[in-house]
Amino acid sequence: MNSCFATIEQQANPLLRNKPIAVAAYTTPNACILAPSYEAKRCGIKVGMPVWQGKLLCKDLIVMPPDPVKYRVAHVQFINILQKYSPTVIPKSIDEAILDFRDTPYTDLENIGYSIKKHVREEIGEWISCNIGIATNRFLAKTAAGLNKPDGLDIITHKNVENVYLFLTLTDLCGINTRFERRLHNAGIFTVPQFYESSVQKLHKEV
Repeated sequence: MNSCFATIEQQANPLLRNKPIAVAAYTTPNACILAPSYEAKRCGIKVGMPVWQGKLLCKDLIVMPPDPVKYRVAHVQFINILQKYSPTVIPKSIDEAILDFRDTPYTDLENIGYSIKKHVREEIGEWISCNIGIATNRFLAKTAAGLNKPDGLDIITHKNVENVYLFLTLTDLCGINTRFERRLHNAGIFTVPQFYESSVQKLHKEV
């Protein structure tokens, strides 16, 4: 689900829609922003930023404390929707899950993806959107889900994976933070295609 906490707040209160809001751990200036809305993101506000910095970037920023009960309800609705399509649903966080389709009759997963999006809007709320990534493993599926936010649906296969990698940075890949990126740089790996083409032996030895 896109900007989960923030969009759930906008779903619950229509007066917050189309406005820059940020759900923060507290509403005090030094508190950490947990979820900015897309309106706030367009002002440069990011997850992890302190509230005071967010207000410097956007004077109209509305800062809200978290409402865990509200988010848990949306999470349960979300998982219930996904379980209509696969018996194997693995929640990864309150707003993210993996579906395994191996034991299902479905073959047209793109249409299934659009059906899931439709049910999310109908059952959780019209303001709630989600990104869906489809691939042969969860790493590539998560990569696909991050390609076109918000509300995207992308597919990675053996036919397009190398082309997709041309447009990504190392930190776009799941599990690679700035510290890990530096280790890759030290091993002479600066791009995702270089990472993809590196041998398993080199990665084990140098990374």
